[in-house]
Amino acid sequence: MFDTERDSLTLKYPLEGLRALDLTDEKGMLCGKILADLGVEVIKIEKPEGDEARKFPPFYHDEENLEKSLFYLAFNTGKKSITLNLEKEEGRELFKKLVKTADFLIESFDPFFLRKLGLGYDILSQIKPSLVMTSITPFGQEGPYADFKATDLTIQALGVLLSQQGDSDRAPVRTSFVPQAYMHASVDAAEATLIAHYYRVKTGKGQHIDISIMESVLWVAGRDLAFYNAYGTSYKREGPFWTRRGRGTVRSIWECKEGFVAFAIQGGETGAPTNRGIVEWMEEKGIEVPQFMKEKQWESWDFDSTNQEELDRICEVIGAFFKHLTADEIEEKAREKGFLINKVCSVADAFSHPQLEARNFWKRIHYDYLGDDIIYPGGFAKFSLSLIGPTSRAPKIGEHNEIIYGELGLSKEELILLKSKGVI
Repeated sequence: MFDTERDSLTLKYPLEGLRALDLTDEKGMLCGKILADLGVEVIKIEKPEGDEARKFPPFYHDEENLEKSLFYLAFNTGKKSITLNLEKEEGRELFKKLVKTADFLIESFDPFFLRKLGLGYDILSQIKPSLVMTSITPFGQEGPYADFKATDLTIQALGVLLSQQGDSDRAPVRTSFVPQAYMHASVDAAEATLIAHYYRVKTGKGQHIDISIMESVLWVAGRDLAFYNAYGTSYKREGPFWTRRGRGTVRSIWECKEGFVAFAIQGGETGAPTNRGIVEWMEEKGIEVPQFMKEKQWESWDFDSTNQEELDRICEVIGAFFKHLTADEIEEKAREKGFLINKVCSVADAFSHPQLEARNFWKRIHYDYLGDDIIYPGGFAKFSLSLIGPTSRAPKIGEHNEIIYGELGLSKEELILLKSKGVI
């Protein structure tokens, strides 16, 4: 475990000294956040009236305010914000000056938007040959779907992921609330950007990266793609169940007296301690256990030596037992005995989880204008020689205009004039 207060005196963020211009909307904001967590100076460029994602709910204390969108605050920590209208000539000229100062440019406009403004990679790479430009779009920069509009949900549908979610006898279901396709694409974009940076360090050359969100989602669907290659059919949605092809189906999500637990019965040496432990626990509780479960040689029992009828009987007995207990009680016993069972955690559970507390995973960031702290995930990894993670709150609209434009030699009077003309 690292002592951040101590180590921050000597450790630095691995990508300090690099600058990224962030022109993404909700499709790519996480990419910029990852770069910021690694120490890149990420400058979020917003329209003069603010990014559209600032209008996304939920809002802090349900107050609809462009500075209080919790969605926006979640994905823009550590960034700086300037306002700029790229559709005005003066705005485009300012942007070109900013590009000269940048190492990375990440954007999620429609494929031809920047090109129509004279700001495509072909032009920008002449201004800054070492620029790494990463474009994140629903279907990529080319192909018959390149111009099509899409949402996170429709891309999940096209990328196979949606077909795998839900119960087999009902329509597919989406993952509630949190975008999935956009998150996966943003992570791919960050990875690709850093790989291009490594290539630039070796060769001095920048390049354009084309991220298709649909293709990022298909990478996540790898198991189903492999299944189709093997059997010529898609993997069946299973909902709360788990199937070993040709060997039977067992429940994997179990309802408790309060809450749910995740547990899939396994055979052999792996599953034996848990299976036998549950039987012994039922007996301790005075629950009547079928004789065949008490006499079962769990180390030699597996899916090849059973049938669906027996699996159903085992699941029925365990399911009835779990309904007498809360998820917390089951997880406490699982930790004590080493059972392969875990509670299905809520956000509140995650905030107080002892494992995450022991690793100092959560980080409180103060919002002066809210008079409150917001809790964020810390770094996505722990580095022995570097710091990583969010460094400051998400910025207010145009909060850093004076600083960033001042670096370009613009005075406060010039900024006031540009603002009156709708350029910033």
